Amino acid sequence: MLTVELMAKAGGKPSATEVVFSIQDHLPALYFAFGRGKTELLAEEISREWDFLLPGEKEKVAEIIREAEVQNTGLFGHRRHNLKQILIQGIGYHHAGMSPALKDLVERLYESRLIYVLFCTETFAVGVNFPAASTVFDSCRKWDGREFRGLLNREFYQMAGRAGRRGFDPIGHVFVRIDDRFPEQTGFYREDEVEPVRGRLAISPNTVLSLLYWKTDEEINRFLEQNLAAYQNNRESRRLKGELEALEGKNAELGNCFCENIYQPSCFLLRAKLKNELRSLSRRRKRGRPGSRERREEIRAILKVAPKKCQHHLCVDARKKQDLYTEKRTRLSRRLKVLDRHSRDFEMEFNNMWDLLEALDYVDGRELLPRGLFALYLHVQEILVTELIFNGYIRDRAPQEVVAILSGVDYIPGREEYVEPGLIKLDHVEELRKYLLKKGVPENFCVWSHLPGPLSSAWYDGAAFEELMARSSLQEGDIFSMLRRTIDLLRQIERAAGEDVELRRQMEHIRHRLDRDEVAIMGI
Repeated sequence: MLTVELMAKAGGKPSATEVVFSIQDHLPALYFAFGRGKTELLAEEISREWDFLLPGEKEKVAEIIREAEVQNTGLFGHRRHNLKQILIQGIGYHHAGMSPALKDLVERLYESRLIYVLFCTETFAVGVNFPAASTVFDSCRKWDGREFRGLLNREFYQMAGRAGRRGFDPIGHVFVRIDDRFPEQTGFYREDEVEPVRGRLAISPNTVLSLLYWKTDEEINRFLEQNLAAYQNNRESRRLKGELEALEGKNAELGNCFCENIYQPSCFLLRAKLKNELRSLSRRRKRGRPGSRERREEIRAILKVAPKKCQHHLCVDARKKQDLYTEKRTRLSRRLKVLDRHSRDFEMEFNNMWDLLEALDYVDGRELLPRGLFALYLHVQEILVTELIFNGYIRDRAPQEVVAILSGVDYIPGREEYVEPGLIKLDHVEELRKYLLKKGVPENFCVWSHLPGPLSSAWYDGAAFEELMARSSLQEGDIFSMLRRTIDLLRQIERAAGEDVELRRQMEHIRHRLDRDEVAIMGI
């Protein structure tokens, strides 16, 4: 069971320190903030006034930290020097920018009940089963990559649901930090309105190549028609059609409320409509319009007919309901058309991608050509990587250049990410990318960036992890993820190389050079 409380302060928001003071009887708490830097700032803010651990607990935390540092040299580095101290105070933070080793340390301390307030981003609520006595929302708005927006019901309850520990808390407490200057933020969440999870089949080059290579025409059609998204669309279409039929029935029943004189000169409904029109035409700005005077005279003539004496309020109520049903029917019909169009999208996307692969010489009908057989074993940016191989951008190149190129595959830089430029020029890769875009390759299947190249090539040359961090604004977790993705791509190319022993050995050599030290310790 959850109980949600709003926390406000006259003239603005309460500080994190004030929030913790108010909820100190409901700890440990997960304090969700939407920004990596915000979690760190809030943790440091309350560490200046709060210390939750007893001397024995501090010794236990210090011992766990020492063990972690023995296993992971340079665990905290120069960017996390404050984290060690605040952990010893029973406070921590957790976000995707931290190294896996550091995140694992924080999680172990929290699981051991040695962290009383953990500031974290929403990723902590996904796939990690660490409940708390309470959860706190620093805000109910977040940046989704395009704009700031309010949290969805699904997002709110994914995080709020962490409140309440089985066997400890009969009630899970959820606190929301509200700025009283913006009362609209209190338009709140309902568990019975949680948005459904929607299926979305992504028709990638690998999807098309795999289906053509492994499946018959009948199996391909069944795959396109019976995936989760199509199933959900068909189920919703049946529901909407049922609602439309019910509305038609109700509309027909309302028709029995009207007499044979409906919309005749004596009918109240017609007379009310004409009176409104007459008032509109009598306004100064419409009186002089062509045809206005004639229409007014026509209406007055109709209104001279004696009105019928009847219970016209029944007709008025019936007409209002019919208007509501008509409006709802229009919305349902529009949604039904969208679903019908989407149900055909999968087949259209499949055929469009098939045509593109044929134009690029990946397939000839259903037969996979050499490029297609290579891309069959790739699962990220298949066309771009295949063209890098087949156009000579990888083979027989210096390994530093190869790793700089491959680390940029599928990499989307953050808004303020910076890396010191390296000596390797990669303009030719950008030219290839532009060429593929002109050939019709969709932008999302041609993603590449030069930005991580200097870091990955330096790592290949033996640079220390701290040196990579010093040469960029990237956090350690971002650098780790970039290198692991590059290692995984190298594995994919090894598999795709097949009997091309030279290419396979080239990729294997680079992969072994990258898979070392901090990256190898936390590797898969």
